[in-house]
Amino acid sequence: MRANTQRIYELLSKGVFLSVDSTDVELKHLYDDVEENFSDYEAYFLELGLRLEAGEGYYYFSRAQEGKLTIEQKLQSFAQWVDILDFLKTYDIAFSAGFIFRGTHILERINLDVELRDKARKLFRKQNTNQEIVVKLIGELTGMGFAEIINEEDGTYKVTASFRYAEEMVNLITIYNEEEVPES
Repeated sequence: MRANTQRIYELLSKGVFLSVDSTDVELKHLYDDVEENFSDYEAYFLELGLRLEAGEGYYYFSRAQEGKLTIEQKLQSFAQWVDILDFLKTYDIAFSAGFIFRGTHILERINLDVELRDKARKLFRKQNTNQEIVVKLIGELTGMGFAEIINEEDGTYKVTASFRYAEEMVNLITIYNEEEVPES
């Protein structure tokens, strides 16, 4: 198989996304390789029980077959991301792929906005301070590949194309809930 296969596997199997707009040279190179050789990678990983999925400007793994426990874990994870997206869209409705932000700005807004502060505290209950919540939030975003640091000096981050995955999942849940008919 290709030279990048092991590194792609290592990243995607940890839940990291590869994004078209990554500023990380290695991640961008891996994204380009998958883009150019998608069918080869797709077939190879499928034999390992992994489905290589393509979104709008990003790639990720899903399991070819999922057990009940995995589905329950995914639902719990989606619930967490619903809360995170709610928080981020309350922080700034434009928070999406390409959005630029700083942790210090989020912290300032939490300290000034009661609604945002309440949402922040519900996100990560184990964190004791607003600063810890912001650090945890940024860790979640960067850990998934949904955001990347673009300036370490001032702590500036850019939201990547893969953030659309979380938005799409939340939209699916929202659409499904809106289509439910209340019982009479």
